Amino acid sequence: MKGILKGLGVTFSTFLRKPVTIEYPDERKVLPIRQRSFPVLTWDFDHDEPFCTGCNVCVRNCPVDCMTAVMKDNPKYAEGTSNRRKIVDKFWIDYARCMRCNICVEVCPFEAIVMDNTWAGHEHSVYDRRDLHMDIDELTKVARSGQLVHPFRPQDNIEALERKAKGEEPPPPSFVGGRPEDRQRQLERIARGEPAAIQEREPEKPKAAASAAAAGAAAAAGGEAEVLSESKIRAKRMRAEREAKAYLDRGEPVPQEILDRIEYYKNLKPGQPAAAPGAAAGTGAPAGEVLSGTNPDGTMRFPPGIGIGPKGDPNSYEKVRARRMRAERQFKELTEKGEPIPEELAKTLYELGSDLAPGGSIWQTLAAQGGGGAAAAAPAAGGAAGAAKSGAWTPPPGVGTGPKGDPNSFEKVRARRMRAERRAREALAKGEPIPEDVIQTIKELGGTLPEGVE
Repeated sequence: MKGILKGLGVTFSTFLRKPVTIEYPDERKVLPIRQRSFPVLTWDFDHDEPFCTGCNVCVRNCPVDCMTAVMKDNPKYAEGTSNRRKIVDKFWIDYARCMRCNICVEVCPFEAIVMDNTWAGHEHSVYDRRDLHMDIDELTKVARSGQLVHPFRPQDNIEALERKAKGEEPPPPSFVGGRPEDRQRQLERIARGEPAAIQEREPEKPKAAASAAAAGAAAAAGGEAEVLSESKIRAKRMRAEREAKAYLDRGEPVPQEILDRIEYYKNLKPGQPAAAPGAAAGTGAPAGEVLSGTNPDGTMRFPPGIGIGPKGDPNSYEKVRARRMRAERQFKELTEKGEPIPEELAKTLYELGSDLAPGGSIWQTLAAQGGGGAAAAAPAAGGAAGAAKSGAWTPPPGVGTGPKGDPNSFEKVRARRMRAERRAREALAKGEPIPEDVIQTIKELGGTLPEGVE
């Protein structure tokens, strides 16, 4: 009986308490700043753009691979309204896969991503999982609207507790931008008639494309003159190659405009004006010029399919040879199956100087344009570099024209040239004279003699 009375006492005491339940969604409990739901991107109100630069650090560290980011050149940098040379172009997060581990927030070097600690971050119920694929507009919506009052990362709380235990001052907030007060300052600037972004510096002036004479000559050829540095040429060529690869990955034909740009930037020389892509078609040699193994200025003219870029560059010998071998392998597989050769594959074989190119290789085309039959026979005969008759297209010194494994192949010729240059350096290091046959080999194969040796 005593136990029953005790139980009833507990029941009545609970019955008399105020209710602790909240009528959601009419009422919402205040969430602590340590609450986290899903990652969102923060917004830089001073420059009116995301903090994210598309560096892909969070993408590489995501354990469930639910994130994708694409970087682009920041147009506001040239306008002087931003200090970020690069900016994020596209950003996706698949909330259906995200496990809210917070790793992306910890590794971000620009404080551009934070775990959403608002109710908006929890209310993502959908009928179709595909609706949980969030793009950059949806990821920045919380910050842009001023709802992200307390951007927070767990490491900040750890540092605050450590300083509190030591009796020190709490650390300053980590996320210094993207707060409602920053949004209010932006709205005040707009109300005063000022632009949304702060003008950091004077806008960049457009660089002069070329001299008046070069511009006039290019305009007469049907295009605008363009003078670029080596790094700019390489960057533009790689960008065009990425665009072409995106089309190929989707199984779509690459537009001719992109192919023209790739070819244009492959042939463009640093500091020299040239017509814009597609302004004039040709093999890269001026009209009426007799093609030979050297350019008009005496530099070597490398035949198609032999990359001249540094190691690691898309135009390096290794990368170009890999593309040619890959195209030849596809050609053989399609031939064995009896399937037609795609036009894109035939064009690749032709441009890279492959003997499997349908209708003949570009070597034969260059030879025919440079002098006719005698020129066409020069590469096949494997003659000495520069030894062909006048008007013939001949390979430059040190470039073998034979097939792989042949003593006159590019690999074997390059090995002989490098071996001769190494012997010359070793002889100089020992204080001995360089043998005459070594000097002659270096000269014949277009190598570089040590300084002071003629």
